[in-house]
Amino acid sequence: MRIDCPAINRAACQSLVIQRRERLSYAAGDVGFNLIWQSIELYLLFFYIQVLHLPLGIAASIFLIGAVVDWLFDPIIGALADRMAIRYPMKLWVLLSGPLIAVALWLAFRSPELEGHSLALYAAATHVGLRFAYGCGNIPYAVLTARITDDPSEQLKLTGLRMQGAALGGLTAATIYALASGSDAPFLVGALVLGVLAQPCFFITWLGVKERVAAPPTPLLSLPQEISHYFRLIGQNDALRRLLLTIVAAGLSTTVTAKSILFLFDRDLGNSEWGYWAALLPSAALLITAPLWVALSTRIGLVATLIWTVLLHIIALVMLAIFYSHGLTIATIILAIAIAATCGMSIMFWSMVPIAIRDLETLPGGTGCAAHVYALSNVARKLGQALAPQIIALSLALTGGADATAKGGAVLPGMILAAIICWIAVFLYRPTSERHGNGQTG
Repeated sequence: MRIDCPAINRAACQSLVIQRRERLSYAAGDVGFNLIWQSIELYLLFFYIQVLHLPLGIAASIFLIGAVVDWLFDPIIGALADRMAIRYPMKLWVLLSGPLIAVALWLAFRSPELEGHSLALYAAATHVGLRFAYGCGNIPYAVLTARITDDPSEQLKLTGLRMQGAALGGLTAATIYALASGSDAPFLVGALVLGVLAQPCFFITWLGVKERVAAPPTPLLSLPQEISHYFRLIGQNDALRRLLLTIVAAGLSTTVTAKSILFLFDRDLGNSEWGYWAALLPSAALLITAPLWVALSTRIGLVATLIWTVLLHIIALVMLAIFYSHGLTIATIILAIAIAATCGMSIMFWSMVPIAIRDLETLPGGTGCAAHVYALSNVARKLGQALAPQIIALSLALTGGADATAKGGAVLPGMILAAIICWIAVFLYRPTSERHGNGQTG
């Protein structure tokens, strides 16, 4: 049978050490997903403004529309995945969604012979389709952390290795786009290549991962009942509310920094060509620092590590604002430090999610809610990601005036603002475990 560890005997799952081959198979999925996601995260907003020449407000609004669609459909995907988990394992969703994601990515980076409102509608429609296809695979993939093992230490290792897989996918994506930058349609070429490369990654995850931890039975609910269930999960669990706010704030700050890289070098630093290679920094930093953040969190706790990463991020961005005029080398080094801090933030909040699931599912009368919680976490992350283009557009508009869409403006003020918002949220409403109120989650 697919489920090897019954829900009533979670201790047996906790004692199981996951073999490295299975960990690598799990991480392969995030290699594939980040071949796709980095295209959205780093390049799509830049593509809308610089290639399609959409106005700042429209380009930013498309990301907001995509997020609204995510907020509507991600909970539905999560509910369906939980309900169908016994017959249709989470890893099957990963495999089947792959071709759909690849086609959607290619459509999103096309430059159709359209203009005005027709072009904006095309960009919005393909953006929404890409986000929906991505969610169909990524939400069930994220649930696998809680279904492979119930041991928090093993889950932390899986998350760290998954983040390194994400880094490898991001490095590959950034390299492909940089190499394609000299072609007539670099973004379209890159999207086509990356969509194809993602497919074997999803296949490896489907083939090599075992879902051992059975969820408690999930009741069949009507749509209004499902909606009520989501609100009840949030309303009755303070730890989950704190975690979701952390994900929103950290997702906002992380995304503003990542999406600003091309703009930063093009507008603030005046070297757009170097910006394509600087886009390698998020993935390179994640690949290098993920083991370090995991090691630190095992010593001082997830929450303490999260707070230090947020503080380091703010300090680095302030230093960048002070020293960016001292040359590209200094600016790139300081930016790399800021990006490394965002990597730690991401690892910490994703490591807290399976702990929240464990606490909820092992409560008296607890039911299977892994996909529900991951859907809520994705909604929170995408809320932060949706707000990020608004801050970038606002920063460009306020500092660039009428010339902001074409060339003027600066993104560094927006980057610092997002980092400060993140610090305030994490410091005043820091995440914690419902079962472990001392704040040392994990």
